[in-house]
Amino acid sequence: MNPAIYTIPTHYRGDTLNSITFTIKENTIAVDLTGASIKMDFRRGTDTGALQESKTIGSGLLVTDAVNGVFEMIAYINNWEAGVYFYDMQITFPSSIIRTYVKGTLTVKQDVAGV
Repeated sequence: MNPAIYTIPTHYRGDTLNSITFTIKENTIAVDLTGASIKMDFRRGTDTGALQESKTIGSGLLVTDAVNGVFEMIAYINNWEAGVYFYDMQITFPSSIIRTYVKGTLTVKQDVAGV
């Protein structure tokens, strides 16, 4: 299974990055996230670049409807340096199966006021 690609909308450094809701499905059927852990890593410049940030449930991620596969990346003020960041989301299920369902990029632009 190949992960879906989602490009997070371009963001200006120092601004609030709005929350983003994700719904995980396999073959159009919602994936039950009950008891699962989710990890979302952001790396600078390439998918193997320096780790910028790691988000998990309770630390930047919130499961809002586990049975229907829905969770969100909670809104936060993003002060990362301008550049392109690569991310993916790994979900570890209670059965110890690990799947990467989503990957993509986030471009952070320098804002004039923050210079």
